[in-house]
Amino acid sequence: MMDPQLKNSIHLDTSFLLWLNKQSGGHQEEWILDGFLFVLKKLSLHEQIRLDRDRHLHQRFWKGMEQVFQRHLLTKSKKPKDVFFYQFIETIAEEEGWIKKGRYYASITQSGREFLHLSRRAQWNHILGYIWPEK
Repeated sequence: MMDPQLKNSIHLDTSFLLWLNKQSGGHQEEWILDGFLFVLKKLSLHEQIRLDRDRHLHQRFWKGMEQVFQRHLLTKSKKPKDVFFYQFIETIAEEEGWIKKGRYYASITQSGREFLHLSRRAQWNHILGYIWPEK
């Protein structure tokens, strides 16, 4: 599924790892996976999601996710391109070929649908490979 070189080409900022730890209260939780699944399921349901001027999933899309997960990362001055967690999801989803972006819309691919059908454990292990890649 994933090119091993790809895991090594995506660099996580230390502040992101600290933020992840703070979000989980020091416990390893699967809420990160839930973010990926939300994106893929929403794309599967709606077929396409509008992109903003910067070609990122539109702010309204992320606001919907924030309501569901009761997280508030976006503000008037903080756009989706400024939220590393959202960019992490988009980058991995694009690199994996789970989503494709056109000029104005993003859509789920067959590969994205296949990821949704994996066991939750397999999905989580796959995402964890980006956070803590094997050397």
